[in-house]
Amino acid sequence: MSSKSKKNEELNVKEEPNLTVDILEDTEQIESDELSRGSQDDCDSILISSKNIPECKNDPEEPCCNDVKYINVPVVISQFKICLQLENSVRFCEPVVCIKASKKTLQLKECKLIPGTKKVFIRGVIKKVLEYASARCQNSKGSSGNIRYLTYIVPFECTTEISYINPPEIKANKEQKFIPLEYHFVCEDKGYFNQNIVCEIIKYKINELMCREDIVPVENIKGQDCFYRMKEKIVLNLHLRLMQNQVVCIQKDCLG
Repeated sequence: MSSKSKKNEELNVKEEPNLTVDILEDTEQIESDELSRGSQDDCDSILISSKNIPECKNDPEEPCCNDVKYINVPVVISQFKICLQLENSVRFCEPVVCIKASKKTLQLKECKLIPGTKKVFIRGVIKKVLEYASARCQNSKGSSGNIRYLTYIVPFECTTEISYINPPEIKANKEQKFIPLEYHFVCEDKGYFNQNIVCEIIKYKINELMCREDIVPVENIKGQDCFYRMKEKIVLNLHLRLMQNQVVCIQKDCLG
């Protein structure tokens, strides 16, 4: 073998280990980056723990009498009627000849009984839709216009004192009491869950009187006039019922 070929082999042998070392160094760098990235992505939420839950004893609360059954049903607390008198003014953006129709809808926003009293706070609105004939164009031959609609809301609120048919079941929650001992404090607390008192509308009746204001005559038409404002006087009769879910005992014979 010539000296030239031996020299080439020696050069090749020297170059190959260098390539291997470079590849190993790159691989180790990638693995270390992945490990560091994995340690950053790890969090406690992926850890799962399990344990045995012990069984707790219970003391059954049996009814005092065996010949009755207890049921949880809505009970009427009070049923009453209120009468409200309302007055409001309506302004139109154009002359109006007449009111064609008036549609009214009642919405009850609040009906709350104050615990410990017999006072009920009531709040709501009357949604009104007026259909009217306008007199936008007026000339010597007459007047013309369109049938338009106007929607607006009339709010109302009041408070009234009621009488109970069946009193509501409301238990007061006691405040925390701290009993001081020698080295620590003992906290004593007691709470009850009270059923909500529900208010429902039985029926309602709305009577109203609409009076025209800012009346002006129609040009060149005798006996014809129009108006820009209107005042309403409303009498609202509202029948309400307060109810609460209560545990009631009844005879077993009544259930069949």
